[in-house]
Amino acid sequence: MLSSAAIAGMGVALPPRYLTEDELARGQLAPVSGGSMPTEFSYYSVQPEAKRTSAAALTFQSWLLGQVSGAQPAT
Repeated sequence: MLSSAAIAGMGVALPPRYLTEDELARGQLAPVSGGSMPTEFSYYSVQPEAKRTSAAALTFQSWLLGQVSGAQPAT
């Protein structure tokens, strides 16, 4: 459902990568950020490749990256 919403241009999705591998391979979705950080649980932000990212989505991405930057994996 999240991937379908992102493909439809409704915003950014944060599903596990294994749930979006087909869409990424077909070019329907593209990773928003090339960066990653090791965590027990991960976030992946994807968006439709052919559409511009909305200002709201960019704001959310910026906020999310700020929240997780410097985070340590759960122990």
